[in-house]
Amino acid sequence: MIIKLQHLLKKKIIYELLSIQDIVRWIASCFSMSNLWYGHGNDNPWDEALNLVLPVLGLPPYLWINVYKSRLSLKERKLIFELVLKRIKKRIPVVYLTNKTWFCDHELYIDNRVLIPRSPISELINNKFKSIISSNSKPKYILDLCTGSGCIAIACAYLFPNAYIDAVDISIDAINVAEHNIQLHGLENRITPICSNLFDKLKKSTYDLIITNPPYVNKKDMAFLPKEYSYEPKIGLISNNNGIEIIEKIISKSPFYLKKNGILICEVGDKMLDIIEKYPNIYFQWLNIKNGGIGIFKIKNI
Repeated sequence: MIIKLQHLLKKKIIYELLSIQDIVRWIASCFSMSNLWYGHGNDNPWDEALNLVLPVLGLPPYLWINVYKSRLSLKERKLIFELVLKRIKKRIPVVYLTNKTWFCDHELYIDNRVLIPRSPISELINNKFKSIISSNSKPKYILDLCTGSGCIAIACAYLFPNAYIDAVDISIDAINVAEHNIQLHGLENRITPICSNLFDKLKKSTYDLIITNPPYVNKKDMAFLPKEYSYEPKIGLISNNNGIEIIEKIISKSPFYLKKNGILICEVGDKMLDIIEKYPNIYFQWLNIKNGGIGIFKIKNI
């Protein structure tokens, strides 16, 4: 398939695929025949193709149907074809090729210093934390632990316009990306990026809401993940003690940083059963995710 694509680039195909819909359809077909892994925000070849083409053209993710008939310049087509080759040959995730994605409909800059945003926490945010946070007690002080690109902090800032948010990550590289995205949205006065190993540099701050998507991949499991995951920073994926070491620290320390009746929301993915077994005396409210994703719990600090 790779050899055939390289051959096609030198032939007439690059001159025949003129419109957005032509090139998206062709790329989707190429992707579907290339045994790619769709685990970084898309789950099918068509969406993967769209999320490659539209950012390259500087277009938003949702377009009027007539826009898809628009013609591309030869320069645009060549650039897109080269990215298609990289996606198929090197298995580089699309978002790392375009450096752009959307989380809760908010545009973000992304590179391989941070994980590609894909947390099912986005569904909770889009649903305004319905049945999770009372509409009469909207959080004013929020902590986003393991912020990465800052996607959750930024989405929460839009959802709760009167809230102040600390966005914490152990990686200075991640903090630099988060800071860039915070500036992109003009939220510097409300979101504070902090380089810290979890709570270490937070002094005695207390929060109404702590929300976190920490690393929870067992180091041994990394070898069995699709190649696409090898491009992501391991510090954002791997945790010791069978993947739950960082989760354990968050559970043990968060009560000291939550206000009375404050809420911890934590994604643990496939470590759900491990956490239940580890903490038989803690009541975890496991949240319902309709659009895919498992293992997000809520704990209220009583």
